[in-house]
Amino acid sequence: MTGRLALCAIAALNLLAAGPLQRFDKVTQDSAPFAAGGTIHIEGSTGDLNIEGWDQPAVEITATRLLWSNHADHAKKLLEAIDMEKPVVSGTDLTLKTVHPHRTGVQINYRIRVPRNSRLVIHHDTGAVVVYDVSGDVDATTKIGDILLQLPGSQYLIDAKNKSGGEIYSDFSGSLRYSRFALGERLKTEGGAHRLTLRVGIGGITIQKMPFTSG
Repeated sequence: MTGRLALCAIAALNLLAAGPLQRFDKVTQDSAPFAAGGTIHIEGSTGDLNIEGWDQPAVEITATRLLWSNHADHAKKLLEAIDMEKPVVSGTDLTLKTVHPHRTGVQINYRIRVPRNSRLVIHHDTGAVVVYDVSGDVDATTKIGDILLQLPGSQYLIDAKNKSGGEIYSDFSGSLRYSRFALGERLKTEGGAHRLTLRVGIGGITIQKMPFTSG
């Protein structure tokens, strides 16, 4: 026990000697022309992913990499290791891909603006996914983290499911089912012009009507 206490004390002294943690960040912006009505694929994202619909025929990406450290050179190397690839457009599809090594301690916050009636296909790792004012289909998967959709319109064909860790709520009508062992929920609706397919490992799902819209 005495040896363990001594090791803990040495570790604490090393942290104090290294100085207080500082914030290091790197912000990048990119954009690509993209016509309304296409499909946008988001691959490899982690952290907070915020997607907003707008009226421009383009996709705009702002990514903020954030890290707390007391070693400036090492922090900068970790921030540089996160590769935000250029948007790739192929016909009516656009792909945004993030490539990063595991366990860097870097948090990434995304703000992505897309044509309002785009279709979204999202494969997210860990963190919140927020979609605002996008009227096309949404197919979103995240391992750990909540999904929040704030959408225009009145009817959607919804298939939303989580495994554990949160509730499923929708402003749109539908039948809520519980898993056999009460570890997850599933919400399904019939009808509607657009489809929402949502899957969460651990976390909740919320689908809201945008304020000041009809229906």
